[in-house]
Amino acid sequence: MEQQNERKMDLRNKFQAFVLMPAIIMLVAWMLYFIFTLGKTNYQGVIPVIAAPLIICWVYNPVFDKNDYNDMFYEDAGMPLKDKIMKYRPTLAGYAVTTIGIAVCALIMHHG
Repeated sequence: MEQQNERKMDLRNKFQAFVLMPAIIMLVAWMLYFIFTLGKTNYQGVIPVIAAPLIICWVYNPVFDKNDYNDMFYEDAGMPLKDKIMKYRPTLAGYAVTTIGIAVCALIMHHG
């Protein structure tokens, strides 16, 4: 645990972990939600689309060390983004399933 606190992320990896990942998840989840509601969005559906990716990427992954977070952003910090994507395809597929789950949650809240 002490090793983890000593390691620092560079600005590029912070951007990838805390801005790019949640933005991509939000964008795709919002597009799915928008398509399935035929463009009739409401705040009850948009809240999970915004909140869930932020909670996952800002709290859940770093605090609980989930989804290969340490490997992607500490161990392989110097790896180019294209190589990270190729290496962590199963993890990114998990993010895709999570994105679909967020869109479904938004649909449920929209119609609930």
